[in-house]
Amino acid sequence: MDQIKVLKRAWEITWRYRALWVFGIILALTTGGGLPPRGDGGNGGAQYQFDGEDFFGPNGRFPVPGFTMPEVPTAVVSLLIAIGVALACVTLIVIIASVVARFVSEAALLRMVDDYEQTGEQHSVRQGFRVGWSRSAWRLFLINLLVVGSEVVAFILLFALVLLPLLAWITQSTIARVIGTVAAIGLFFLVLLIIIVVGTATSLLLRFFRRACALEGLGVIDSIRRGFELVRKHLGDVALMWLIMLGVRIGLTIATIAAVILLFPVILALIVLGAVLGGVPALVVGGLTSLLLEGAVPWVLAGVIGLPIFILVMAVPWLFLGGVVEVFKSSVWTLTYRELRALEGLAQESEGGAAGELAALDTPGVA
Repeated sequence: MDQIKVLKRAWEITWRYRALWVFGIILALTTGGGLPPRGDGGNGGAQYQFDGEDFFGPNGRFPVPGFTMPEVPTAVVSLLIAIGVALACVTLIVIIASVVARFVSEAALLRMVDDYEQTGEQHSVRQGFRVGWSRSAWRLFLINLLVVGSEVVAFILLFALVLLPLLAWITQSTIARVIGTVAAIGLFFLVLLIIIVVGTATSLLLRFFRRACALEGLGVIDSIRRGFELVRKHLGDVALMWLIMLGVRIGLTIATIAAVILLFPVILALIVLGAVLGGVPALVVGGLTSLLLEGAVPWVLAGVIGLPIFILVMAVPWLFLGGVVEVFKSSVWTLTYRELRALEGLAQESEGGAAGELAALDTPGVA
């Protein structure tokens, strides 16, 4: 397989087929591919658990002498509960909608690129949604749930095994405790290595499972079987493409960091724009609410209104770039799948032709 040819063709499709950008942006939004790079995993650093006595004394008073926390009216408590329930419902709806949008968009990307290679016809965004809203999208979700769910359960069991040597601490033997601790640390790094290797392999295999489902119309189990078999037969080509895409990803990361440095004035302008667009409605909501409520509640509501607007303004450029990258990556692996399937067909034709020639030679009277 000519990997460089696949990359060039994928870039041509990404640049010319603009309708794909919409589905790429949806994928970037629902999978986190459009977020700017972060320095850590989002949960680094020390954590502190607050309790009631951080703000109130044991008798319901602030630690400041002579200051007592005023009683909160029942209407305010009811309003806060209603707001919390509403936010929980909205969050649940957003999660469900994002899952549906992700797999519909992924199915649309896979099938639109495949159709374009077969017929040369470009679908509109509306047609793309029709193509994506199919059984394939539901099956893609089930494939992801089955594979990733099984992987998570396996990893949890592995970490449970890591903790087993620590049971030595229930004994009174210092030597047993030391051995148990050392064994647990060693098992932890071993399991961590297994998770990295298995997670990487699973991520790669999932690309072929999904394409077997969307492009060949197979069921969940048949898609997994078909994708695994295709990778097994062409492991060298798949591994080389994975290495090339890893290099591309590293290059994109370096380019993104360079762009952040070079475009720092633009980022500052976006911060100002987001602060204005989000701050104005936040001040309006906070000011109007402060006429009815006291304390921090009006400003909490203001933050609920203004912060999402600010984040949206800041995320728009990242979402666009992330969407284009998602289209390119999806196109690369779709074209790779098509190339491997074509190679498989050529191999079968070659075997069939060779078998026919042998049969002809074995037939009496045939020279």
